[in-house]
Amino acid sequence: MKNRRLFFSYTLLCVLILFSQCKNKQHVEDSEFSLISTAISNTGSKHYFNPGQYPVERSELAIGGFDSGTGGLSVLNSIIELDEFNNSSHEPGSDGIADFISERFIYLADEANMPYGKYNAEGKADFLRELVLKDVLFLLGNSYYSSPQDRMPKKDKGAVKSIVIACNTATAYGLETVRDAMNDWDLDIEILGIIEAGAKNAIELLSGRGKDKSVIGVLATEGTCASGGYPASILKIAKHQIPEADIMVVQQAGIGLAGAIDEDINYIDPSASEIRDAQLYYGPGIDHSDYPIDLTLWDKYNFKTGNGLLIERDEQGEITRIQINSVLNYIRYMVTNLVISSSDYPDYSLDAVILGCTHYPYFEGAIRDHFLFLKQLDEKYESIIPENIVLINPAQSLAIELYKDLVSSDLTGKDHYKNSSFFISVPNSLLKENNINELGEFPYSWKYGREINSSLQYVKVLPFSDQWIDANIRMRIKQNLLSTYNIIYPEI
Repeated sequence: MKNRRLFFSYTLLCVLILFSQCKNKQHVEDSEFSLISTAISNTGSKHYFNPGQYPVERSELAIGGFDSGTGGLSVLNSIIELDEFNNSSHEPGSDGIADFISERFIYLADEANMPYGKYNAEGKADFLRELVLKDVLFLLGNSYYSSPQDRMPKKDKGAVKSIVIACNTATAYGLETVRDAMNDWDLDIEILGIIEAGAKNAIELLSGRGKDKSVIGVLATEGTCASGGYPASILKIAKHQIPEADIMVVQQAGIGLAGAIDEDINYIDPSASEIRDAQLYYGPGIDHSDYPIDLTLWDKYNFKTGNGLLIERDEQGEITRIQINSVLNYIRYMVTNLVISSSDYPDYSLDAVILGCTHYPYFEGAIRDHFLFLKQLDEKYESIIPENIVLINPAQSLAIELYKDLVSSDLTGKDHYKNSSFFISVPNSLLKENNINELGEFPYSWKYGREINSSLQYVKVLPFSDQWIDANIRMRIKQNLLSTYNIIYPEI
């Protein structure tokens, strides 16, 4: 009888174990992204890693971060320069020492696939989520290439102890997907996104002002705006913290701005002096169905002329086509439209504007200047735009959240941020199926036409170098993000 009971117990235990394994396997297989399962099961996959062998002691590991390009360096710069805590006690209060001075970072700029903000508009939100998964897998793994011509990767990249999604669009579409994947992989790595941080910052600002009626503006990419991530987070937090306030959220997509900042040829061509072929330009235009240039608003746009604005006229001199061809003009178009939308609430003031794309803080001065230009241009705008309009960079709030998380998890490091590593993706020229133009970039139709669950290695990830970082972008980093620039280029 005793042996029979032991046999029954053993059989039941085996059945339960088998059921648990099948249930977990089913959960993975039901996922629309095969990458989630192949990353840990297919040793031949370019994204393979073994969660069971992931470092257990993690305090000495780097902090990982990524964005669709160099814009996320603005987030990293905010983290590096943060001094809101006492480094010894970890209590709030500046001590004159950078809070993350003992941390090192591994940063990935997925430049080959940028801008992320366009994928949803092209019906490729799932492909964007897969890109976010691949970014995370790169940070978790140990592989990278020294050169685009290398067929075998190096295997000496370190792991990370936490991951910051420095991209608003990637956070909006990929945060929950990545967190679900972490559960499937049974890996307790904290993933922090930037949207909630920005929303918290805006509500804290309004809480201190005690206003009854406010508009919070959001300047972001098409994808971030379409996700509704910022309005949902703002209103959710406001409901708990300032339920008596009447808050409106107005969004404006900066179509093409992030791409123009990173000199994506689909949005800007500094060498162009006349209208480009329609297949080469994807920014706003007179006949654009979603983002038209309204000639009745010409004085409000205040576009800077020259080759920053390409214009075609008919025989009578009337404008027939317009293409924006400078970062400044993209900014003026975007800010003008946000203010016009905000004027639908004449009894409210535009008290805060969230710079909901990591590229935008580079041009905070130009953004503020156009708000103030519109304020003095029209009485209607004067009443809704405060003289001291606040532009919020969510990176500051994200940096504070990251510090608190490391302290609570006992993961503070003992290294130095000057030992950080920077990587960038480039199109894989060795992949015969790839479509790469003469500039070494993915053409628009190919970039936004790819499908999920392909085993093709579209890009290779390499260390930062001047070969892949344009001189203008490098200068912008130096001018605006000097702390980060000095880490990337320590010899300068």
